[in-house]
Amino acid sequence: MVSIGDKIRYLRKQKNVTQENLAEILHISFQAVSKWENGMSQPDIAMIPVIANYFGVTIDELFGYKLNAMTYKERFIQFMVNNGALKLEPTHYELEKTPKFSIDTERFDTNAQISKIGSFFADCIRENNIEFDTLLGLAYHGIAFSGAASAALFEKYGITVNYCYDRQIPDSKGRIICGHTLKDGERLVIIDDLIFSGSTLIERIERLKEYAEIKITAIIVITDFMTTKENDIITGAQRIEEKYGAKVYSIITKDDIVRAVNNDIIAGWDYLINE
Repeated sequence: MVSIGDKIRYLRKQKNVTQENLAEILHISFQAVSKWENGMSQPDIAMIPVIANYFGVTIDELFGYKLNAMTYKERFIQFMVNNGALKLEPTHYELEKTPKFSIDTERFDTNAQISKIGSFFADCIRENNIEFDTLLGLAYHGIAFSGAASAALFEKYGITVNYCYDRQIPDSKGRIICGHTLKDGERLVIIDDLIFSGSTLIERIERLKEYAEIKITAIIVITDFMTTKENDIITGAQRIEEKYGAKVYSIITKDDIVRAVNNDIIAGWDYLINE
């Protein structure tokens, strides 16, 4: 979680005032402001409302983020930030005032993180009342996430479904699908990490359909980058929905991240810089 010193520095720069300017306004020494921002000390408790009032934020916001106002998507974005999976590129932001970010799902490398991800996927399935027979994870990242999601579905909601995952390369027996054997007429929910133009995902789905006449009910990803192909106007998710009649769900989208950063829901862009 971002410190109050980090937050004060961010708000000060946004307001375009120096440490000396802020110190004069608050009737303190600029050394005191410097110590706050460097984490060497914290403002006296009586000073907190004064600082919040000057910057036009609530006390909760001053301490890092809007605790009570955070939505499900905002909490997930904060989770990604806290675990180093979401980072911003500062140069682009400084020049264009539009956050350019990168997502690295390989940063989710502990059982605690994977369990949390699985819980988000399970909640998405439950909250959208998705009816299906089999949960399938796409190699490679989707394997861990779908396994955690299937466990969370049972542990949190008592839902039992078939589970399997695919392989990029066949095993020694020539198998592409491990776990449950797909059958004609089954309704599938596919789990993966990210979706861009949808081309790769379509290739993977077509390969799955070679094994059985399956029905793709839904596809759930962590992030939809809302990418379009050259000279095209529809996104990858829209292309998937049109081709298979399957709803594409994402825990968050590119627009959700941009909105959260620009609205200062999460910490402040300088806190997320990929140094």
